[in-house]
Amino acid sequence: MTTFPASVVLDAEVSDRIERLRTEYASHPLVRGIDFRIGRDWTDDPSVFIEVKVTGEGEASPEFLKLAQEIRHDLFRLVRTEEIGLHSYLHFVN
Repeated sequence: MTTFPASVVLDAEVSDRIERLRTEYASHPLVRGIDFRIGRDWTDDPSVFIEVKVTGEGEASPEFLKLAQEIRHDLFRLVRTEEIGLHSYLHFVN
């Protein structure tokens, strides 16, 4: 039986889950892309840092605020990092 390091399995699992989020927002006009990295937060807990790249026109608009709420909701609904023992951090950049 082949075994894989936990970090490889975790990376693959998180990648699959983030892909759900990418698919959900692939055609959203304010979203240019979604990336992530796995690391440790300031308390040294395992975490996933999710970066949503948005268009510059969207910042602080009502549409952007709605998008931020929707992505936050979908992070819990689609990605569910708490199930695999990770904190999640969401960051928007343009």
